[in-house]
This record gives sequence, structure tokens and C-alpha cells, in this order.
Amino acid sequence: MEHKEGLKYQTDGKRKITRYATKDRMAKVNHKNIEVYESYLRSKKIQNKDVKDTTYKVYKSYMNIFMCYIAENWDNFYLLDEDTLEENMLDVMESYMLFLEEECGNGKKVINTKVSAISSFYIWAAKRRKIKMHPFDNKLDRIKGAGDEKKISVYFLHQPEIDKITNELSKDQDSLNKYDFQDELIWNIAFDSACRIGALYRLSLSNLNLEKNVFENIREKRGKIVDIPFTKHTKNIIQQYLAWREDQGIDCDALFYVWKDGGWGRMSKQSLTIRIRKIGEIVGVGDFRPHCIRKSRLNQIAKKGNIQLAKELAHHESMDTTSKFYMEKKDSAETLKEINKLMEEEPKNKEKK
Repeated sequence: MEHKEGLKYQTDGKRKITRYATKDRMAKVNHKNIEVYESYLRSKKIQNKDVKDTTYKVYKSYMNIFMCYIAENWDNFYLLDEDTLEENMLDVMESYMLFLEEECGNGKKVINTKVSAISSFYIWAAKRRKIKMHPFDNKLDRIKGAGDEKKISVYFLHQPEIDKITNELSKDQDSLNKYDFQDELIWNIAFDSACRIGALYRLSLSNLNLEKNVFENIREKRGKIVDIPFTKHTKNIIQQYLAWREDQGIDCDALFYVWKDGGWGRMSKQSLTIRIRKIGEIVGVGDFRPHCIRKSRLNQIAKKGNIQLAKELAHHESMDTTSKFYMEKKDSAETLKEINKLMEEEPKNKEKK
């Protein structure tokens, strides 16, 4: 991503993106590896139909990288070859993790996720008794500190910035305005609901319930079905937007649309991400991303003193996830200030007793 003058960035914009599993490399992969991995995918997709086009599509892309890697660096061994698994698998995996870091430019978290994709395959193979045991379970150390590594930007917007974006996007739509109706709606729905980009992408008119102020039954992360709520303010914008769409003759079920292949279709996640990055420019941020809106909203709610509501809006299973990853960390000065305030109140409380 090219940096624009006058905007602030948390990342250097020099992340190395390498497409390794090319068509030419895949053609050299041991055909038995492709066949056995397809067996794994069929089995997992039957068990988990809701995520067959998300989680397992990603896992397949990760496994393709691994199969290309062993084709070029480890004699293209069969994934279920017991001798190789017993004698060399730890070396294979450690060298692969180093390859992902140095050659592919992957961060710690991505490397750990790619290792998990391989591990999932071997868990399945062991359960099916295709191999004696998982070849590196409890033997391979994952990279530590993955959660602390900053490869992508993380911004927590506060009320003045939130208001500035909301006001800027609400301005009249004209030729001088660099933002349009869809930008305004993307921001308001994403902020109201703290939804993930995958849910925002799937919003459709057929799921819209204006009476309840919600998009119902939206498929989200790992196939989870959730509702995406919005405020009365956003409801008014949606109603204006729908009337405008009808006047323009825009006929498609997707809430966020593009014109492609001679007809109206759903806007891609990439296009939504680009629009959100442009929205960040309103407050001087050059590497703003969808998850920053989610974090800002949940942090706002939690700071108001109700982390339980933040957890529920986020659809988190654990309160720990909300508090650890979606709340802005206090600096030491702020912590000490609160401690001093607490100490000052303590004698007063004792006097009352």
C-alpha cells in the first residue's frame, strides 16, 4: 500500500506478499498428496458444511503452499509416508516455518495459523488410522508472541473522531463530495453493529427487517449465523438509500452493489476494505481497516462500564477475548491516576461505616 502525504500510518506499508503456490509449482506436487488432501477436505466439508467455502477454502490454499514447499525442498514426499513422518517431520516443519517468515514475509500469527492447517490434516489422518500418530503434536513449538506482533494497523477511535467521520459522511451527495451514499451506510452499519467484514459483505435486502432494525440470519465467521443490528439514525439512512436505489434502477439483493459483467452485483470484500480505508482519511489515518471500526465500537461500549454488552454485540464466546483484544490498554499514568483516586476515596468510605 502506497503511503499518502499528510496521513499517519502504524505500519510501514512494506509487507512482503509472495504468491508461492503458483500453477507451475502445483503441477510438480506429488499427485498422491493432492488426492489424500482432497479426501480430507471432502470429509471435513461433510462435517462442517457452513464453513466449506470459508475456513476450508483458506486451509486448502495454505496446504497448497506446504505441498509446493516439500515438492521443491523435501523430495516431494508422500504426506502419509510413515518413515518420513517419524524421522524428518520436525525438521520439515521447523524449516517450513522459517521459510514462511523469510521467503514469504509472514508474521508470527499467520505462520502459526498455517501450521494449524497442516496439523488439522494430520489429526484427521490419525483418527482415520491412515498413520500411526500425529507426527508433530506436542513436539513442535509454535511461535510465541504472535498476539503482540503488529503486522497490521490497530486504531481505537474516540468520540471526537467518530463524530467527525459521521458528520463528514452525512454531507449532501454532490460532485464535490468524495464520499457517497454507500460510504455513509458502510460506516454507520459497521459502527452500530461492530460487525466483521464478512458479515458486512453478506448484507442483503432479503435479510433486512426494518421493523426490528436488524439484518437477520447473516453468516459470519466459522459459519456462525448472527443478526446485524442498527440504530434508528441508521434506519433513516437505509430508507433514504433504498428510495434512491429504486430511482436509479439499481436492482440486486446485495445491500452494497457494483456494476459488473453487464449487471448489478455484490460489492467485494476488497472494495469494501478500500472504501473503509478512504473513510479513515477523514481523521488523518492512512491505514484504517474494517477491524478498526469493530474495535472502536466495542472499546467505546466497554469503557462506558458494560463489557458484557460489548461481548454480546461482538458475538464472542469468552469475555477474555473482548477484554484482551478489543479494549484499549491504559497507559501507566492513567492507571496511577485511577489508583490515586481510589486511595483518596478509601478513607471517606471508612468514615461512612
